[in-house]
Amino acid sequence: EGSEQQNLSDHHAPLCLVAPIYLRSLVPGTAPVSVSPNSINNLEILRIHADRSRSCAILMMAKAKKGKKGGKGGGGGGDAAVEEIVVKKVDTTVNGADVATIVKNVKEKMSKTLENTREALGAIRTGRPSPNIFDKVMVEYYGTETPLPQVATVQVQSATMISIEPYEASTLKDVERAILASDLGLTPNNDGTLIRINVPTLTQETRQQYIKQAKGLAEDGKVALRNIRRTGVDAVKKLEKDSSIGEDESKGTQDDIQKITDSNIKNVDDLLAAKEKDLAKV
Repeated sequence: EGSEQQNLSDHHAPLCLVAPIYLRSLVPGTAPVSVSPNSINNLEILRIHADRSRSCAILMMAKAKKGKKGGKGGGGGGDAAVEEIVVKKVDTTVNGADVATIVKNVKEKMSKTLENTREALGAIRTGRPSPNIFDKVMVEYYGTETPLPQVATVQVQSATMISIEPYEASTLKDVERAILASDLGLTPNNDGTLIRINVPTLTQETRQQYIKQAKGLAEDGKVALRNIRRTGVDAVKKLEKDSSIGEDESKGTQDDIQKITDSNIKNVDDLLAAKEKDLAKV
């Protein structure tokens, strides 16, 4: 590069034409251009400068776009981080040797799916302190990742304050580290006995992000419910095909499964509406 700079200096190229060439050579995956005063003139330097500058601009635009988009679960371009939360999976396959067993299986799986959806929605932060926001925080407890509420008492002290007191004093630092490592964006204050956390008011932008997240979780729950309905109906149709039940009983059972599904989907919608209302409160 030293000889290249000297050659360009001998050629009296303006700094604005020379600098971009060396800047471009710093981009990974590219090599500097070899410029010789015996083989290049001012017009060629200008052409190289233009080509290189255009490539740099495209590369920087792509990097800026990637940074703005952010990663999974929220996060780029200065947006507030949103903790990744998922609805726990339930095996949606329904089996049964008779319609009573099939319907019972459908009810149990849908009930579990509804509970998992409720739990996931409850883990989303609101504008007010809630012990549920720590349900997904995992603490290293004797070598095992353990939910924070299982190793400490979480209490709401005021409209903006939560206190956390570990059952074992020796785990205080572990609890503190787990909170800091989470995506909650909260800062624990460890006084040596318990942890106090000030829960700041959510910005309007963050509220909208959480509402969007809640809608996604509710939809995941409803998709699981529909899958359970589908496999339940398939199980009933199989009994009919095997001549274990008649057409009327098959149709009646399928209608019952649909009613159970509709009821649970309404319950999910109610959970979502309550969460949206909670998030809208200032």
